[in-house]
Amino acid sequence: MKNIILEEFSPVCPIQAFVEEDEDCVYFYLWDHPGEEYANIRACWVRNYGRAPEAIDVEVMDHGRASMLPRDCCAHPEGAERLDPEQLVVVWFEEGDAAALLYRDEIVSVIPGWAGSSAGENNYPGYARDCIGESSLCFPMPDSNALFRRIELAKQFWQSWDEHTWGGLQQQYLEAIESGLGPVAKYYAIDGGQWPPRAMVTVEQGDVTYVVTLGVSILPQPKVEQYTETPERLRRFEFAFACDSHWLAEHGKPMLQYISGQTNLPWNYLTFFANGHTIPCGEIGLSHERFTAVALAQPPHAPAVALPEIGGDPVNLLWMIPITEEERKYAEEQGTERLFARASATEEWIFDGKVKFSI
Repeated sequence: MKNIILEEFSPVCPIQAFVEEDEDCVYFYLWDHPGEEYANIRACWVRNYGRAPEAIDVEVMDHGRASMLPRDCCAHPEGAERLDPEQLVVVWFEEGDAAALLYRDEIVSVIPGWAGSSAGENNYPGYARDCIGESSLCFPMPDSNALFRRIELAKQFWQSWDEHTWGGLQQQYLEAIESGLGPVAKYYAIDGGQWPPRAMVTVEQGDVTYVVTLGVSILPQPKVEQYTETPERLRRFEFAFACDSHWLAEHGKPMLQYISGQTNLPWNYLTFFANGHTIPCGEIGLSHERFTAVALAQPPHAPAVALPEIGGDPVNLLWMIPITEEERKYAEEQGTERLFARASATEEWIFDGKVKFSI
């Protein structure tokens, strides 16, 4: 009979972790977007309770049960003692999309962000301490200390936050913004009273108003390491937006709400933002129908804002630049870099209601 002996939700992502034991084995699961149409379950074997079979029991799996790990992959082929649920702890990675399972303070299973679903032959499973051979159910723990170091840093990260942590970091953000752009005119809390703390400020410089977020970069983004060998360069970001001050005063409220909403998107949808990406945006269309999206860019001539490093990583300031539907399609087909090479103005990051690119 199946029995869930531990259940916990990610602090920042729509992911449920649970440990389920059957009569003869136990598994660690991460359920991405539980209850949604695009839900996905990532699974990793933890241990057998009984004598290991010679091969994965496909028939058992076809009936919705988990298979025991085969004998040649199992460190305890005759079976191990049952787990004490009181001794189980989940440690979430800082990205919030991956987790390690600890038993009596030892790492017994890890499901990293790049692990696949529980179905399919080509998906990477998680790692298990008691696994000694690769299978579709789990891989042995890697020899490298990098994974264990990452888990230890994650433990320290979650334990480091208290009511005083945000104040010092907030001041560093504000000093960087004011040094690069000027005095802050307005400050908005955009975290809804939830952790992590996030805010947005405006800076008024004559006819141009700048909008910058702060606190988004506290968390590294999910999935980055699947797409680059240097994930530390892309893990953290803040948004910036520059526009005509009169437009912002008359039409800018939906845009401010839009910017605030996008700060949660990487963790809500298990993705990431980087220079060159585009995001649909209908909010500007309320006053300028031609603009349907924003391009995220780091224009070379935009004001420099030396945001503080977080966790040893640089923080990328991604400027939101409104683009038309035609420009969005061009960027998707030809690349955002080629789109920006066709800029008809040197200050393309400042939105004034005019088309900035010649295509």
